[in-house]
Amino acid sequence: MEIRLENVWHSYNGASYALKSINLVFRDPGVYIVVGPNGSGKTTLLKILTLILKPSRGRVIVDGEDFWSLADDKKQIIRRLVAYVHDKPILLHNTVKYNIKLGLKLRGEGKEKEVLEYASRYGLIEALEKPAHILSAGQAKAVSIIRALLLKPKLLALDEPFSFLDSTRTRLVLEDIRLLVEKGSIIIISTHYTYKDLMKIANNVIEIINGEILSNVKGGVEAIPP
Repeated sequence: MEIRLENVWHSYNGASYALKSINLVFRDPGVYIVVGPNGSGKTTLLKILTLILKPSRGRVIVDGEDFWSLADDKKQIIRRLVAYVHDKPILLHNTVKYNIKLGLKLRGEGKEKEVLEYASRYGLIEALEKPAHILSAGQAKAVSIIRALLLKPKLLALDEPFSFLDSTRTRLVLEDIRLLVEKGSIIIISTHYTYKDLMKIANNVIEIINGEILSNVKGGVEAIPP
């Protein structure tokens, strides 16, 4: 999968811009880190890359096609290849198992065995039939990440994925995103703190401040001219 941002700008209020003249291409499987302070535009960038948010200006090109010009049915096909995990877990008022399986349910997939394997791996097996609202912050974050991992997306964006996670679950997430990369996925992680173990597996570190890309630290993402 290749995704290209061409001269992308975005404003929420029509007056100021959260993103300014973003020109990037992600074409190779790997882990790509977006770093910057709060309010720098990290979340907006991730939402545009995962086709949730239409930019105010510019184009989002997916495998050679202008995504926002496509018919709705074609957009839906492409969106099934993409997943986004919010910085704050979004869980429904239902059981933990229901929340883990929600993405699969929406896509008409089963994977019951994998659901149980992930739940066991992340220490959630005994909580599966319990209401999601009783979970700790770390458990809720793990549920939101597992829900995305089960979809095996070609493009996965994780917004501050390690907040609330203990060291064991952090290690598991790193292991699981490595497995996705080995199967050809692009993983984009936004964070304000670059974990040492995350840096070891990163193809590229992109620094963003005030909505503008300042640098590509390690190389691996192509910056294209505006």
